[in-house]
Amino acid sequence: MHISVPEVGQTVAVVEDDEDIRTNVCRFLNKAGLNCWAAESAEDFYVRLLRERADLVVVDLGLPGEDGLSLVRRLTAQNIPVVVLTARGDLESRIAGLDAGALQYFVKPTDLHELVAGIRSQLRRTSPRDTDSGALARWRLDAGSARLVAPNQRSVELTTRELDLLGLLTAAQGGLVTKQHLVQVLGAGDVEDGFHRIESQLTRLRRKTLDASGMALPVRAVFGKGLVFIP
Repeated sequence: MHISVPEVGQTVAVVEDDEDIRTNVCRFLNKAGLNCWAAESAEDFYVRLLRERADLVVVDLGLPGEDGLSLVRRLTAQNIPVVVLTARGDLESRIAGLDAGALQYFVKPTDLHELVAGIRSQLRRTSPRDTDSGALARWRLDAGSARLVAPNQRSVELTTRELDLLGLLTAAQGGLVTKQHLVQVLGAGDVEDGFHRIESQLTRLRRKTLDASGMALPVRAVFGKGLVFIP
């Protein structure tokens, strides 16, 4: 059976606590031509996301630690597409998963060909259509003109506060910027209250970036730790 290969660079993360399922799903996605990496919990996923990209995430709802629904909500808030793969097949769980932001909901055991088809469908809807010359382009912060330039070369006009925040994040070159450091440098006051204000500002900036460029702002929130800008 021939399976067409998707656009170069599309990567899927699988967050699943069952090792056999995690391994089998990732192996099948790789054979289907998708890049794939896996994590056994939401916490493990956040750590891996510091160094790996994820164009779409497959999430099991029954995760240890932070539950799958919470992870779905966080990813949706960051404009990262999510597909649920879980043993919870009851109507209430389906509604909860879709309400949390999942684009599709698969119940185990599911046909992996169907899962791949669903993933491809979502990637086609959410992935920007870069030209060959721009496929390797990265996000760029132009401090002089207070603009964020997306890989598709569309610009996002920034306020002074937005410029300060992105300047701090991009200076870390893909590294974690802790909550404490963000609050201290940006003069946001108390750590928890200050970081909450920064998150609110970031939420507005995500919407603004998506509207202006058609692309999701590549800032990842690491639960309980801080923020990462992955250009």
